[in-house]
Amino acid sequence: MHARPVDRAIDAAARVGRRRALLVTQHFLPELLGSAPYCADIARWLADGGYRTTVLTSFPAYPDAERFAAFRARAPRRELRDGLRIERVTGRRPKGRSALARIVAESMFLIAGAAAITIGRIRREALVMSLCPSILAVALGVLACRRDGRHVAVVHDIQSGLADALGMVGRGFVVRCMRWLEGAVLNRVDLVIVLTREMRDELRLRGVVAPIEVVPVWVDLERIAAMPQDAADTAFVYSGNLGRKQGLAQILAFADALRQRRPGLEILLRGAGNQRAVLDAALETGHRANIRRAEPLPSALLGEGLAQGRVHLVPQDPDAATFAMPSKVVTTMAAGRPVIATARPGSPLWRLSRASRALICVPPNDPRKFVDTALRLIDRPSFCAALGRRARRYVERHFEKPAVLARLGARLERLQASPLARSVLVMDPHADGHQREWLEHILHQALAADGPLVWLVVAPELACAVAAELPDDADDRVRVLPLGALATRLCRHRWLAVSAFALWWSLRCALRRTGATAAHVLFLDHLSLPMALGLGLRGCRLSGILFRPSVHYRLLGPHTPSWRERLRDLRKTMLYRRMLANDALGTVLSLDPYFPRHAARFYAGGDKVQSVPDPVHPAVACRPEDFALAAKLPPDRIGFVLFGFLTERKGTLVVLDALAQLRPATAARIAVMLAGRIDPAIEPAVARRRRALIDARSEAWLHVEDRYLAAGEIEALLDRADVVLAPYQRFVGSSGVLLWAARAGKPVLTQRFGLIGSLVREHGLGLAVETGDAALLADGMRRILDEGLERFFDPRAARAFVADHTPQRFARSVLSCLAAGSETSIGPSPSMVTRL
Repeated sequence: MHARPVDRAIDAAARVGRRRALLVTQHFLPELLGSAPYCADIARWLADGGYRTTVLTSFPAYPDAERFAAFRARAPRRELRDGLRIERVTGRRPKGRSALARIVAESMFLIAGAAAITIGRIRREALVMSLCPSILAVALGVLACRRDGRHVAVVHDIQSGLADALGMVGRGFVVRCMRWLEGAVLNRVDLVIVLTREMRDELRLRGVVAPIEVVPVWVDLERIAAMPQDAADTAFVYSGNLGRKQGLAQILAFADALRQRRPGLEILLRGAGNQRAVLDAALETGHRANIRRAEPLPSALLGEGLAQGRVHLVPQDPDAATFAMPSKVVTTMAAGRPVIATARPGSPLWRLSRASRALICVPPNDPRKFVDTALRLIDRPSFCAALGRRARRYVERHFEKPAVLARLGARLERLQASPLARSVLVMDPHADGHQREWLEHILHQALAADGPLVWLVVAPELACAVAAELPDDADDRVRVLPLGALATRLCRHRWLAVSAFALWWSLRCALRRTGATAAHVLFLDHLSLPMALGLGLRGCRLSGILFRPSVHYRLLGPHTPSWRERLRDLRKTMLYRRMLANDALGTVLSLDPYFPRHAARFYAGGDKVQSVPDPVHPAVACRPEDFALAAKLPPDRIGFVLFGFLTERKGTLVVLDALAQLRPATAARIAVMLAGRIDPAIEPAVARRRRALIDARSEAWLHVEDRYLAAGEIEALLDRADVVLAPYQRFVGSSGVLLWAARAGKPVLTQRFGLIGSLVREHGLGLAVETGDAALLADGMRRILDEGLERFFDPRAARAFVADHTPQRFARSVLSCLAAGSETSIGPSPSMVTRL
């Protein structure tokens, strides 16, 4: 059989040149809506860049369920258009645009495409780009990529998130299957491209470990020009897809409210989509004469069509905002027209509004606010025009097509030219201590320095907050991944043996998933048992922070241990001796500067222990409302403040007992504030002691603020206070309270026991007493009043202490351990999950 002329032309084009690329997408030209124009831009860009580009796609039908008329009878499966080889595959498409019909259509595209690859009609390529939606198109791209090739997935919508948020398939088994499939498929690609940082963070929260890069949508500014506004233009325009995620019910509510306020103003509703029939029915039954429907325009007339409206409306279902980005916003801004969008604070559109100052956001599902904002723009033509000019300038700076594509091209070149980067991992399953603060220090230091890729595997409660610290241009050098719910529960089990082995196993799993070659845990104490038993981590080197060594406290000053403390230190000695002998354990960091010398003297392998500074909390700017709590301290008294999570171990109850034992003359000179969330276990005891103090000592001043405090409130409170209370009850380890107080230039009244007492004495940070005895604590308060603050506080030594405990030094120490461990891994590096 002789080949057709078009086939001969395609085969001849395939023999020219060397680099080849395959674009896999269910939607392509001549479709005009959705992702088809974007995919056409990518295909032409690849071809212009010297790639022989093949497009594997379906027959055009979007936004309707039926094929385009020109492709229904004897439609060609192969085309050569503008130098692009277009291969179309298809199966029987179900009628309708329901979620089930869409799933069936996408599945049939996957099956037909896989068959074409199997029989050799579509060859596997070294560079494959695929577009989601649908995730099944990305799965087809996985099949189409050579074993030594690179696969880039462009995610425009997170389908499982949209399906869940919009209730398209319920909120049960189907959504869970979609989430699993997205994770399984995206973790097999080499690079994921998303449109917003919110989409990046959401994919990380769902367990995607592949590299993710934020590349915004682009606009062809040569095709879309900014046109002057005309008073004869339609007042309001919605132009784009008519789908569920657009929240088009807000347009109907807007029209009803507008008809009551300005019946003469018209809304042009242009577009097509799966909600078109529903929308048309609502227009007929609602008698909304101020809405005029129109069909989508050809791409050549897009700029003129956008210029027909004075103000453009972009509603969005608020529950879908995280999972998709309406590209029509940027296109409309390029046309020099103001846009009013419905968006919640913190959403992608809200952030774009803050950055550009050319997009106005109103609360979703609030038609009155929507109309008020729209009428203010219509009534102020000069302001409307100024917003349009500002929008155009912003798009020129951030969304111009050549610049965005150049960034994408540079990323692709790096992906193909360099091997997979070595990576390291920091992990901690807890969320109730210093974890968030420490993780953020490590994150910022990793972004500021060249080094291996850093994974932060964190508690689920912290994942969003830590990921929010990543800037848009972070280049994916730091990745945040949450622990699973089951792993988190087991790692926090109250039985230490269970939590220790759960942490060890979770760490092994995280190393396998991420491909990291070294690991660091923020609390190595929790891994001391598995390490003492000689367990390893898949050939990777482990480092960590030993937070609570206490075996050397007898050398730090007056120390009379109880039998429980003797038993505890004996257990720790045995664990440390065996743990430090484990070859899988590299550097051990200690917040206790006295412990490394002790370890080197008494333990084989003790030279692994190094000192790391406990980082001081960075100063924060106080807002006006932050000073309200501090203002409650009376200015004519010496203010003592105990802040943080107020537990019995922190000395909350003994402070109240000490106040009751003060002499009336002393009690009349001081003011005591307990500020922070009170542990529910001691709330009744606090209430009883507080009532008894009020009844017995009318001259005493006590205020209890039972709630969590913002950092700015703590800053203002310490600035106003005279003395910081830290009356720990034989607490083992370091305390950030010392650093807060030293940075504020205030003395502390704290325990004599252990590390805290030694640091206070050595650096002149305040007064250390036996805080387990209320009478001795009360005597400490009296001494500070009688002898003066300067007697116990050395400002110069305190400043030097703070200067030595910067977050940068802390983070550099952690990253240095990881870099050293990555270079000296004791076994073969595990493969990246993308290759598993």
